Amino acid sequence: MPTYQYSEKQNIDQDQLITTIEKKLVVILQKLELNGFLATFFIEISLVKLLEKQLKNIVYAGHEVAFFNADSDTETIEKTKIFAEQFLQKPIRGLRQKYHQIDYPEIKKMNFSYVSNIEESSINFLWRKLSSKTEIHYKNDLTIIPESQSPYSQLPFNDFVFQVTPMRYYESMITESLKSSEYVMIYTNIWQYMTAEELPYKLPFYKRLNIGTNTEKRLEKLLQYIDESEIAVSRMKDYLF
Repeated sequence: MPTYQYSEKQNIDQDQLITTIEKKLVVILQKLELNGFLATFFIEISLVKLLEKQLKNIVYAGHEVAFFNADSDTETIEKTKIFAEQFLQKPIRGLRQKYHQIDYPEIKKMNFSYVSNIEESSINFLWRKLSSKTEIHYKNDLTIIPESQSPYSQLPFNDFVFQVTPMRYYESMITESLKSSEYVMIYTNIWQYMTAEELPYKLPFYKRLNIGTNTEKRLEKLLQYIDESEIAVSRMKDYLF
């Protein structure tokens, strides 16, 4: 779970946080299984060793485990990658991070295959037009996956847009985007499924909108729409390789 510079810690210990994450993972896995969809789970590096059982459940269900880097250095990432690959008996191919947080050559040295970028923003605002290219491209022998952006609304398909955009409008964004692009990368974050009391950090009011059961309902509606629209869904590694 990423931290935020502007957030104040709440009185929640590590055991409480892990228990909450476990419960939310069960809900998400059940909804994906109900619709027969496979997804990629980007696990924050500091949580990998604390969620060993849950990561095994994710892989057992057919999903992909990749890494999310909040603020880990290359040594920590590499050691955690080796640890995870040993107990999962699966390669960790993907790393999600802020744009150029760790240089691509360093990521390649750690034997990652792709980077899922979170674009840097100079203002802390959830709706913005992306400044970098939005197509999948290649650099330093890595597959670079930028955030998708709707040509219809100019909104990126990031977690906050999923959280606050009216579902019918969000569905229209997907439909219009797929008319001009072969794919749309959709992201959501585990903390969005928590209540304000369960969060380890106090968030600004706009980041608390629709969190908890509201986000669960939004995910369920999204998956139903994708199923009814017969849109293909895949894990990152399946689509890329």
